Amino acid sequence: MKDPIKKTLTVPLSAADAFALFTTEMDTWWPKDPFSVKGAKSTVTFPDHKNGDIVETGEDGSKNVWGTLIAYEPGKYLAFSWHPGRAPEEATMVTVSFTETEDGTRCDLTHGGFNTLGDTADAVSTSYLRGWDMVLGCYASAAKIPAVA
Repeated sequence: MKDPIKKTLTVPLSAADAFALFTTEMDTWWPKDPFSVKGAKSTVTFPDHKNGDIVETGEDGSKNVWGTLIAYEPGKYLAFSWHPGRAPEEATMVTVSFTETEDGTRCDLTHGGFNTLGDTADAVSTSYLRGWDMVLGCYASAAKIPAVA
């Protein structure tokens, strides 16, 4: 069994804005090249309610469910199953908490449950260890870009 991956970063946004950027605005910052199933021109939709699916839609309209939202507390916490390109039975679990600080909002991401992947658990978790660094780097960069009014 592989230990959960834990990543922490602080973004210069309120908790509500950091949460919205991570969820409803995911399509604006997620690095779809190389981290997608349907390609760089796909779109990613994050649900705004528990039991909703995180869906990637390809240019051709085909869809791939990346995971399902299990917990949703806007501005504070979310948890979702995670299985882009895999069957739902092979889902791992991602949680993200948002805590306001003097410098903005601390985002704590934990990705675990790799034991569901059997023999590939170590390889998959190792790839996510590096992958989350790139993904969260893109998120942090988006958080520093002021919104266009």
